[in-house]
Amino acid sequence: MFGSAPGRAPAPAALSPADYARRVFQTKHNLSLVPSAIQWLEELCAEFNLEQESDIVDTFEHLVKGVQGHGSGLDGPVKITAQVLDEAYQRLRVSADQPNTENGHGDDFDTSQYLKVVDAFDMPAWRWGEESKTFERAPKGPSLAPPPSSKARYLRDRYHIIRQVILRNEHFSPPAIAGNERSDYMKLTSIKNLLGRQGNHFLIFGLLARMEDGAFYLEDLDDKVELDLSEATPESGLFTEGSFVLVDGDYMADSTFRVNEMGHPPSERRKDAMFVVFFSSRIVVQAELVAAEQSPQHETSFVVLSDLHLDNYKTMNALREMLETYEGVEDEHKPSLFVLCGNFRSRPFLFDGESTREYNELFNNLATLLSSFPSLLHHSRFLLIPGPTDPYASLTLPRPALPDSLTKSLSTKIPNITFGSNPCRVRYFSQELVFFREDLMGRMMRNAVRMGDGSEQKGTDLRKALVQTILDQAHLAPLPLNVRPVLWDFDHALRLYPMPTTLILADKFDPYKLVYEDCLVFNPGSFARRKYSWSTYHPHMVEPKERMEESELPDE
Repeated sequence: MFGSAPGRAPAPAALSPADYARRVFQTKHNLSLVPSAIQWLEELCAEFNLEQESDIVDTFEHLVKGVQGHGSGLDGPVKITAQVLDEAYQRLRVSADQPNTENGHGDDFDTSQYLKVVDAFDMPAWRWGEESKTFERAPKGPSLAPPPSSKARYLRDRYHIIRQVILRNEHFSPPAIAGNERSDYMKLTSIKNLLGRQGNHFLIFGLLARMEDGAFYLEDLDDKVELDLSEATPESGLFTEGSFVLVDGDYMADSTFRVNEMGHPPSERRKDAMFVVFFSSRIVVQAELVAAEQSPQHETSFVVLSDLHLDNYKTMNALREMLETYEGVEDEHKPSLFVLCGNFRSRPFLFDGESTREYNELFNNLATLLSSFPSLLHHSRFLLIPGPTDPYASLTLPRPALPDSLTKSLSTKIPNITFGSNPCRVRYFSQELVFFREDLMGRMMRNAVRMGDGSEQKGTDLRKALVQTILDQAHLAPLPLNVRPVLWDFDHALRLYPMPTTLILADKFDPYKLVYEDCLVFNPGSFARRKYSWSTYHPHMVEPKERMEESELPDE
């Protein structure tokens, strides 16, 4: 159907299509097939008269690539349903029917087929294998009610991911030639190897934690050691309990570790991490997608708003004015995506009938407003992400999407609307955008560890410190569970490895835009903080710092 390799002698199928489906999807690619998916594959074989083993296997392999290749590889589905297969099949048909340009950049890609929202609860778990030294898909899918061992496992997974990045960094790599040690080579020592070596200088790595006695400790997989931070000098960034840090200092006679310097682990750029995760298997595909997204025919924009309080009539009027502006532009210049982040009410949700009725009414008003712009509804998609106080309010991350019972009117009136989790991800050609609605700046500052006399931390650019901390930690919430509870089995949905193309930290803090290790990070700020403002993202721009611009309504 998608084409067979030339010169291959056809062999009659020795097994049924269902058997080949299990062999290709489950045995070879570790993908789970539900019964409806097997039935869909059988019907596909019957429709196209696929009777030869080579034709069946080649077709199934193409479908696997269609399922996995639409995302980064880390966000592909674990459970394969008939709907997933049908979507992959349609994408493959679109790609096969579209001509390439002379330079092979595929300018005629159907953009809508390469814009995908990934829910946090649909992301499969990947773990770093210490034996294989590669990433491996978890043998079982995540659970909302995992065994107690999951609590330790998610921290071990974070430890291994960061440690392998450290050991690959040029400053931590062992000398390539024996006897020719580099002067800047840094050697990590495990905490258990400190035993009996008092009075020596070491560099150690582990989890920064506070114990019941109030003292700070550093933990790794084997042991822990108490830290003396009285003379510590922190490097750039914010240091919180629950973060993994590098500590340089001396092991003292009383078995404490006197810290001289503390720093975050080095980060790894996305292009380098992608090569580690996928070796060279996706490099060519990524290059084609980059060329496609930068094509003039694919110039588009994403509009990002945060703290859209629907119970404020001034906010609703401003939203209407903004939408009227986009409704009036030419169709090819209309945004492809509107991302509306909560909180959607100025007051927190309470588990009572009044709050439920008000949220129903607010979303019904939003549906009525959006439906009055038919051209936008035809050309754009809408993504709603709940805020910290939206239903059903919970401290636990990740947070599920807004409940269906409150968003029926939106689902009915707005055809291209998606209700995302918090956080959630958007895939657009080669790019990965992570959206996280959280008042993160305030929470991180409240839980930052103070060291020495605190003088080194005065005058710090908080925006740069926050961005560096989040990306170096490769995690959206490097905090202890008592401060920011996490669903153990879904902690992988909060990780930022490989580093995303763009990270949107929607916060009530002042808007900002920074580029760190080629990753664009920005905060759109509250929609009605001073003026009615939002962020506009241009994915086709080559330079990361040029992709986002702040927009606002003109003064009256």
